[in-house]
Order: sequence, then C-alpha cells, then structure tokens
Amino acid sequence: MRVFPLLLALGAAGFGQALGSWEMTAASSSFPEGPRPEKLTVRIESHSRGEVFTVDTLRRDGRATSSSTILYLDGMPRELRDFDCSGTQSSRKVDSQTVEILRTCGHGESARWVGRVSTDSKELVLEITEHHSDGRKGNTRIVMVRQDTH
Repeated sequence: MRVFPLLLALGAAGFGQALGSWEMTAASSSFPEGPRPEKLTVRIESHSRGEVFTVDTLRRDGRATSSSTILYLDGMPRELRDFDCSGTQSSRKVDSQTVEILRTCGHGESARWVGRVSTDSKELVLEITEHHSDGRKGNTRIVMVRQDTH
C-alpha cells in the first residue's frame, strides 16, 4: 500500500470546520522510508452524502496526481477498489475534531487513519499506520495548515 492513495480515505468527513484547502508543512511531517512528496495539498468540500476529500500531490520528479473520494461516517464497511487495495473501508467520527478510517485489503494489508483538526481550526494532522502483508509496519504523520477559509 502506498501512503498517498491511502490519504484519500482520510477525507475529513465530519470535520465541518475543516472545509477548505490545506497544505502540508514538510518540516513538521514524517514519512516512512521512501520518496516524500514535494508538495501535498488537500481540499475538503461538502457533498450530499458526506464530504469530498481531494489530494493533490506533486512528486520530486515533477509528476503530479490528483485523486478524490467521498466518505460516509456510519462505521459500515464498504467495498473499496483503488490503486493498491481491493477490500473494505469504514469510517467513523470519534468526536467533533477527530475521524478514524479503517481499511482492510484482500491481500493481507490494512491501514488505520486518524485525522484531527486543531481547536483553532488552523492545523490538520493526519496520522496513518499501515500494516503490510510481510509484517512491516509504516507510520506517517502529515501536518497541514489551512490555506483558505470556508
């Protein structure tokens, strides 16, 4: 599993105060070994079924990607098919500032995301724990700052 496609699952559904655009603060973020993005921007927008979470990534080699997903906060596992995972994903609102996403892939990998908005709504922290089928574990912490207001 790669971290960036997985970020899509962390949409901030239930983070009403998180609507808007967020940009990664590289100096405050930590990634497992491997390539880091040059730039990572998240956009969170209202949708009739929840919220749309869009991740725009610019890699160091100049390649850019953009991906979006809609989240539901009912805790129900739903079928998931993306770049690296065919399995299920569920999401739930932990409190007014925190969302938890659980993803289980058919090939023995899983991930847990926790997203928290600061009390002043100026910072969004995404913490991702991945469990790989070979027993490795990866931890990513991405700190983001608000780029606009909603």
